[in-house]
This record gives sequence, C-alpha cells and structure tokens, in this order.
Amino acid sequence: MSVISESTSISRTKEASERKQSRNNMYILIGISIFAFIWLIPIIWTLSISFRTENSIITDLTRLVPFPFTLENYDFIVKSSRIPKWFMNSLFVAIVRTILQLIVCSLAAYSFARIKFPGSKYIFFFVLIGLMVPGQATFIPVYMLFSDLNLLNTYTALIMPGIASSFAVFLLVQFFKGIPIELEEAARLDGASRIGVYFRIFLPLSTPVLTALAIFTFLGTWNEFLWPLVAATDPEYMTITIGLTNLTATVDRIEFGTTMAAAWTAGLPIVIFFFIFQKRIISGIQISSGIK
Repeated sequence: MSVISESTSISRTKEASERKQSRNNMYILIGISIFAFIWLIPIIWTLSISFRTENSIITDLTRLVPFPFTLENYDFIVKSSRIPKWFMNSLFVAIVRTILQLIVCSLAAYSFARIKFPGSKYIFFFVLIGLMVPGQATFIPVYMLFSDLNLLNTYTALIMPGIASSFAVFLLVQFFKGIPIELEEAARLDGASRIGVYFRIFLPLSTPVLTALAIFTFLGTWNEFLWPLVAATDPEYMTITIGLTNLTATVDRIEFGTTMAAAWTAGLPIVIFFFIFQKRIISGIQISSGIK
C-alpha cells in the first residue's frame, strides 16, 4: 500500500508541475501576443491609410479601419508608366551588387586568411578600421569622385560604392580561418592551384555564410535611399524607393494615402522575400552574431 500511495503522490506532483508549466507558457504566450500587437499597430495603421481617401485621412488620421475603403491610391501607383522600370532598376542593382560583393569580398578574405604576403596584417587592420567609419563620413567624397568621373545617373554609380564591405571581409576571414588547413594541403598535393583551392574547397564550404551575406546585401541595397537619391536624379535610373517618393511628392501638401500606398508597393517584395528566406535570414543572424 505504501508503494501505491508513493506512486500516486509522485504522479500527482508531476501533474501539478505540468499544469504549472502549462499556465506559465500560457502567460508567456499572452505577453508575447500583446507586445506583438503593439508592434503591429503602426504597420496596420499605414496599411489602413493606404486604402483610405485623402479627405477621410485628414478628418481622422488615427483610424485603423479603412472606411470608406478605396483602391484609388494603388490605382494611381499602378497606372504610373515608370513603376516597372524603377522596379527592374532596383532588382538589377541589388542582384549585381550582391554578386560582385560576394566575389570581391570572398577573394579578399581568402587572401587575408590563407595567403601570407608582406604587410597583410597591416592591410587587414585598415580593413577593420573601415568598420568604425560611418557611411556619412565618406558620402561627400564618394559623390564628388563619381561626379568628377561623370558617372552620376548611371548603373555604375548605383552599384560600385557598395561592392567593398569591411564587414563582409571580416566575417569571411573568420569563417575561412575555421576551415581545416589539411583540406587545403590535400588539394595542393593533388595539384590544385591557389584559385583552384578557393573555388573547390573554400566556396563550397562557405555556402551558409555566403548565403547570409547575399541576403543581407540584397535587402540593404533594395532599401537603400540616401545614395540613390543623389546618384540617380534622372528618372530613367531611379530605384523603386526614390521613384515612388518623387511620384508621391507634391508642392503644396503631402498625399498621405498615396505615400503609404507607395511605401507598401516598395516594401511588399521585401516582405515576400523575408517569408521565402526566413530560415536563411535567421541562420545568417546566428552566424554573424557568433552563435554558430
């Protein structure tokens, strides 16, 4: 009987512990849901404004329900003949810059990580200093350089400044140093050259970190605003973020509905991109933050 009562007591204690854990999980879920809803309020508000008429927005700016509902703001955006051109400009610039950055930065990181040459440590030190220099500090010199070269209002001006990245080089150097040197030595014994080792050993093993860098570079380039604003004043070369801003700008007042519709039009591809590559983005954050 004592054995049975002891077993029953253990069972009851376990059930009570499970109920307590379940209640704690429920409280945590409720708390997270509240914070998530608070975070979503501005997003819902901007989406609601994009579906409202300008008169209703001016009358009640804080309303979350789009009433009266209208698609005239999106209709204005879609009927603009330059929207497809701006969209393709952003896509072209983002893809080309991403590819070139991966090539240039991975080659630089490979040389720093595996090739010993005079002054390599000092050069890498100056690369690391680039991490501490804000982009605003080099903005005017870079603009003057491209202006003197007559490269403003070209795809070259939109792509070239973002190819070299100190962060990308630093991250890849740390990753390359973690690759066993025995793999490289074995490849060299089989007759592989330096560039052969780079393509056959380092690039295949670096797929996770290269994918993370590609995603971050693409997203950053697509959302970039300040540099395309001054580098591409010709509508023919504007990106989607700059083109929609100019499209919705008026002299006398701000068109809130059209502006929010333009923002959602420019941001929707990024939202879709995030849901498609969500796992890759999270793993990329883990890699860049040193969790893996």
